[in-house]
Amino acid sequence: MKVFVDVDTLNDFFEGGALPVPNADEIKPILKKLTKLAKEQKIPVLKLCDAHDGTEPEMIGNGGPFPLHCLNETEGAATLRETAHSKAIVFEKQTYDGFTNPALEIWLTKNKVTEAWVYGVVGNICVEAAVTGLRKLGITTYVFENAVTWMDLEDGVFQSGPDNKENSIKRLHNMGAMMAQAKI
Repeated sequence: MKVFVDVDTLNDFFEGGALPVPNADEIKPILKKLTKLAKEQKIPVLKLCDAHDGTEPEMIGNGGPFPLHCLNETEGAATLRETAHSKAIVFEKQTYDGFTNPALEIWLTKNKVTEAWVYGVVGNICVEAAVTGLRKLGITTYVFENAVTWMDLEDGVFQSGPDNKENSIKRLHNMGAMMAQAKI
C-alpha cells in the first residue's frame, strides 16, 4: 500500500503562528495540491502532528530550544486549511519524532505499507525523523523536496554543529530515501 505522510502542516509552523518556519508559506499551494491528489486518488494520508501541553522537554521553559507551540486544543495546533482532509489518519506526537507514538508503527505494519511519500515541516527535524522511522521499517520512502521547508540551525537535532537542507538531504539519501518533486 502507498501512503502520503503529512508532517506537521499545522498553523503554528506557518506565518502568524507561534513557531513560524522561514518560507513555509511558499509551500502551501503545493501542499493543497498534494491533499487534493490524495483525495482524488484515494491515497491514505497519515498526518503526524505535534500535540503539546507545554511540559515537554523541547520547550524553552523546560530547557529545550523551542518556544511554546502546537498546544493542545489551540488554533496553532490545528491543521492548515490547505491540508485539511476529513479521512486523514492523525498520529499525535509530543516530540519531533512521530514514531514515539507506537500507534504509527502498528498502523503501518498492519496495513502493509510498502511506499511512503513524505512532505511538511521541518525537513531537517520532524520530516527527517519520519523518514528515518519509515526506512527502519523497510518502507520505500520518497520526499517531495519542493513540499518541505528546511531550517538553518546552529546546532542540529541529528548532528552536533550547524545543520541545514544540504546536510539533511545527504542523511536522507544515505538511509535510502529518494528525493522527488511534486509536479502538480
